[in-house]
Amino acid sequence: MSSELLATRGLVKEFPGVVALKGVDFDLRYSEIHALVGQNGAGKSTFVKVLAGVYSPTRGEIYFKGVRVSIRNVRDAKKLGITLVHQEATLAPNLTVAENIVLGTLGKNGGVLAPLKTSDILEIARKYLEIVGLSIDPRTKVGVLGIGEKQLVQVARALAEDASVVCLDEPTSPLTAVEAERLFEVMKELKARGKSMIFVTHRVEEVFAVADRVTVLRDGYKVFSSEVSKTDPSEVVKHMLGREIERFYPAKKGAEGGNAGVPRLKVVGLTTSQDGKGVILRDISLEVYPGEVLGVVGLLGSGKTELGKALIGMNKIVKGEVYLDGVRVRVRSPVEALKLGIFYVPEDRRREGLVGIMSIAENIILPKVWETSELGLIRVPRREVSVARKWIEFLKVVPPEPNFKVMYLSGGNQQKVVIAKALKARTKVLILDEPTFGVDVGAKVEIRKLIRSLADEGYSVLLLTSDVDEALALCDRIAVLVNGRVVGTYRTSEISRDFLVELLGGRGHGS
Repeated sequence: MSSELLATRGLVKEFPGVVALKGVDFDLRYSEIHALVGQNGAGKSTFVKVLAGVYSPTRGEIYFKGVRVSIRNVRDAKKLGITLVHQEATLAPNLTVAENIVLGTLGKNGGVLAPLKTSDILEIARKYLEIVGLSIDPRTKVGVLGIGEKQLVQVARALAEDASVVCLDEPTSPLTAVEAERLFEVMKELKARGKSMIFVTHRVEEVFAVADRVTVLRDGYKVFSSEVSKTDPSEVVKHMLGREIERFYPAKKGAEGGNAGVPRLKVVGLTTSQDGKGVILRDISLEVYPGEVLGVVGLLGSGKTELGKALIGMNKIVKGEVYLDGVRVRVRSPVEALKLGIFYVPEDRRREGLVGIMSIAENIILPKVWETSELGLIRVPRREVSVARKWIEFLKVVPPEPNFKVMYLSGGNQQKVVIAKALKARTKVLILDEPTFGVDVGAKVEIRKLIRSLADEGYSVLLLTSDVDEALALCDRIAVLVNGRVVGTYRTSEISRDFLVELLGGRGHGS
């Protein structure tokens, strides 16, 4: 018997004006996790959607268990045993977990099935929830679940459909590091049970955490394929970008931090309200100097996001003092923070940092829109475009079109636009919450270089991150946050990765 469970030969997918896949050859073996990687727009999602019947191929051949097959729609794919777990949850929020799991099995082979008893539905759901390691009541409504739980319910539904090939399209994109690790354990368990998976990701470290083989797509072409054991991250990144990366992290200039004189931002004994949502911060003290990147490193639930929001007045401070350039300030709202020169770039840039239906130019000028208006009231689009061009060129936003809608930008370019908003607003203190999360490897490199260059130009940067490698490489000093408290502040030259991970409780995801 052939070792290939699924294979494509010369697969082409064309959309109006765009060729997304350009003759891709690919194979998936029995009981294998095959990672499919590439930058945004490389064709990864299109490829698995063709296999899952979401799109019909324009040309090319698909083989399943050695036999050439035609996949015209999702039903064709499911009959073969191929299913897709989408990046965004495609569950019915008003139905229970159990109902969602069995939903995909109804009429799978084209027939009309008799209604299932509630007890049968619950029994089926419990079986597959146990396989994916999710301990929740199957009668729970999906709408109340967390993102990580929803992803595992989607996997359980795929297994209930008796899928032999599970395509996972960027499954870790919305997950925390802890949730991603949990998903990897589930994937390994499924592999041990004989399932085969195509794992779509742009995070190189995930390939080496869970995959057996890796294939790289670039601009719709297959450019590289290898056993994971026979390659390394730098080689994979080189093929993703089409060039060598001189530095995955930028070099630091001069002495670390240069902490002399008055801190740009000083926080003393900050404690947040118990009435607020999330983790309560207790007695936080830290300092950020001009030209310094101070990292606040913490895992999910540590309070790092709560800290960023407290410093711009979104979370209520009940105790403690905040100083800006040696002067005590009270920040009661994001508007007041902006006036003082404190700007927070949220982790969820799409929902909290940008207005998707507006253009790049409109988003950039939004914090101080009156500066490009007549009499502070009447918008002047030509002024907005002129101002935006400066920041688009400086940050290398692609495409460099001021009137381009932000909702259509890649994650990395959306992040650049949020940072452009901060720079245009003449920020003194730039608070960045997980700035490279969810962007491809090329964008990570560019954003990290930008962060260091801003510090070198005199900005004070507060980097909130769970990525210990990023913190050690980018920051001058690191404050470690655990359960709402700072447990230590260190110069990065004086601590090791192992020491930092130990302080965080033995967990910390790399980049």
